[in-house]
Amino acid sequence: MEVWLREIYPRLRGANEVTLLTWNTPGETKLFEGLYGVATQSIPDLGRGGLPPLRGAMEFYSRCVSADLVYCVNTHVQAIRLSSLFEKLSLTPFILGHHSPSDWVNEWVFPWIRATHVLKWFSAHHVLNRESKRYLEQIGAKNVNLIPNGVTLKNYGLSPKQDTFTILFVGRLVEVKGVDLIPILVNQLLKRVPVFRFDIVGKGPLEYLFLNNNRVNYLGFVSDELKRLLYQRSHVLVMPSRMETFSLVGLEAMASGTPVVASDIPGPREYVRDGFNGYLVRDVKEMVERVCEVYTAWRRGDPSYYELCRNARRTAEEYDWGRVVPRLERMFREVAGGGR
Repeated sequence: MEVWLREIYPRLRGANEVTLLTWNTPGETKLFEGLYGVATQSIPDLGRGGLPPLRGAMEFYSRCVSADLVYCVNTHVQAIRLSSLFEKLSLTPFILGHHSPSDWVNEWVFPWIRATHVLKWFSAHHVLNRESKRYLEQIGAKNVNLIPNGVTLKNYGLSPKQDTFTILFVGRLVEVKGVDLIPILVNQLLKRVPVFRFDIVGKGPLEYLFLNNNRVNYLGFVSDELKRLLYQRSHVLVMPSRMETFSLVGLEAMASGTPVVASDIPGPREYVRDGFNGYLVRDVKEMVERVCEVYTAWRRGDPSYYELCRNARRTAEEYDWGRVVPRLERMFREVAGGGR
């Protein structure tokens, strides 16, 4: 979500007045304060029942009434509760953005109304994958717009790969990202690939799996510059996630000419084309097989490996922010103009 905000705000602010509203929740940093000159306002903490104190509610409501459009991120059921209520009261159109997997869709938003019903109240929805679009349309949500994430292609270059076959993982070290499967993957690869390097970028509660593991190269957090270099020099990126909405990591790797082996789930299915720019797999066993195929093709100098790399870059070109942002702007204009 942070990347999405960072990329679209500078592009929107020239012809639009944009204000970012954030919840001033205890313990949370004001992550986006001062973001590229965008006006930022914190709403007082959410109180009991997921509603802010009266002053906070009135501040939010006044912003809604004066705006032509409100874009709300579906972070949690409390945000949906307040946003759906204020869409009804303010008559300002709201777009609900689905940027992360939602495990609250069957919860009670109000004592008598489930989230699946409240989702129908929004003027429009913005989703990142086909499965999310299909689900929302099935439950009766209106004006569901599928517009993917993007990548700033010019920031990602191509360079020769490492001399040693290098596998890369980038992401939060949590179970939903399939991080607990990486030791299994490594152990299986050790039986099949004579020499390889496995770089792991990210932090999280499962980092203990790699802190004293001499079979992987655990890097923790790295700078954007180093991350881009790792993308370029790696031979393949692995994404063993259990759940995603899009996963920008895979697209960033492709922008660097690196093929992707990913779980066959919503999100990666949007841009990983099996055998064209990478592979989609159902389990660890298949992931091992596909990584071994990539290794064998690279080791033999087989043109098929370099074709995967070229196709990965071509795919990323389709998702350059220069192509994606105009679609977002069109959605904003249409919804603000009454395209409910």
